[in-house]
Amino acid sequence: MTTTIAALATSPAPAGIAVIRVSGPDTRRALAALFRGKQDPVQSPRKMIYGHLLDHKTGNIIDHALAVYMPNPFSFTGEDVAEFQFHGSPLIVQKMLRSLFAFGASPAEPGEFTKRAFLNGKLDLVQAEAVADIIEASSERALQLATEQLKGSLSATLTSIGEPLRDTLAELEAHIDFPEEDISPEDQQTIQTHLEQTNGAIQQLLGTHSYGSLVREGFHILLCGAPNAGKSSLLNKLVGKKRAIVTEISGTTRDLIEESITINGYQFVLCDSAGLIDTNDKVEQIGIELAKDKIAWADLVLLVVDATETDEKWKSALELIRHDAKQIWMIINKIDLDPHAIGKIFCESTICHRNFYISTETQSGLEDLRDAFVDEVAHTKSALSDANSVVTHERHRRCLERASDALTESLDALKNNVPTEVVCAEIRTALTALEEIIGKTYTEDILGRIFAKFCIGK
Repeated sequence: MTTTIAALATSPAPAGIAVIRVSGPDTRRALAALFRGKQDPVQSPRKMIYGHLLDHKTGNIIDHALAVYMPNPFSFTGEDVAEFQFHGSPLIVQKMLRSLFAFGASPAEPGEFTKRAFLNGKLDLVQAEAVADIIEASSERALQLATEQLKGSLSATLTSIGEPLRDTLAELEAHIDFPEEDISPEDQQTIQTHLEQTNGAIQQLLGTHSYGSLVREGFHILLCGAPNAGKSSLLNKLVGKKRAIVTEISGTTRDLIEESITINGYQFVLCDSAGLIDTNDKVEQIGIELAKDKIAWADLVLLVVDATETDEKWKSALELIRHDAKQIWMIINKIDLDPHAIGKIFCESTICHRNFYISTETQSGLEDLRDAFVDEVAHTKSALSDANSVVTHERHRRCLERASDALTESLDALKNNVPTEVVCAEIRTALTALEEIIGKTYTEDILGRIFAKFCIGK
């Protein structure tokens, strides 16, 4: 990299401490020009040095600060890196950044520090994505998975899958180079077994994506039902605060209201929606359409029913959601007003997979409901079998699907005595797909889409 970049690495809001990060070939010159301390940070690398930040144009002191210098290649980016820590005033931050830019540094793009770490071989692409996942982790389990990926667990698994595949490819290519030596039936069976085992390992890894994406993105739960069934009250009780307005007036909720909660280390994203009912109110109609559009987003739909209602308005709501919902649980609310509703079957098990009897007023049944949320995610985890790694990103899943499809094609070609060149071409396609995940093969478009999701300064 020929440019030197700088950016704020902490929140731009007022805080006790702010950190500005600098990386690139002019880092040492920037330290010499903009920092004065009792020691020269360049002469004392990896040590915090106390001193003053200086305005590049006037030489005036901007603030008291600590500076640390990390020489290449032993830094996060693999380049010369410096960090300045000082009082977290937005004004001081702006003055220091202006001094760095006046000196000649360029503003860092989102994720540019991590991108440089990847390009300089300090991280592979899975580990680079894990940096962002750690920053964004909103649950203990999401943090655990991201930390494991930063340590290289998924990368190691992918490497172990790819190595025997390369050996198989080399063996087949040798037969192409020496066509007089036909592949013996025994060798063909061995190659077929290796390809099947590799494809099986990829399929096992693909099987972890459902759990991995649930942990990383949260388990999505949509609350639906007729007006005044208690959807908003249920949301408020589950999140432990008054997030949605609750009144006796029908149609109070017209927009989607999302809130996240964490139970047993798992994140659950709850979404309250407008009551599903025929209405002439245009605003309510918009809210109902939003609720219907949200069904595809939900991993689970809670159909909230008023235990005291006699006109069975919930049936209309059920018809609107039953065909698109992945899974429906019926939540019979207000059992404090009608205890006889407990145990009553409102909906067939083929449509509503589970029934829960609750009261948002007394909070009866809510703990069982929370436990059921956790059990649902744990059930997904049970499908992991003996997998050593977990796939959390859609990008990884797509690459693994491509690799598996290519290996399936190679096996079909091998079994049908298609020319060896075709078998090799499919194996190369599979290897390329695996290499894309960890970044051995990449395009600028792939890097752009990945690092654009990062914060500036990361």
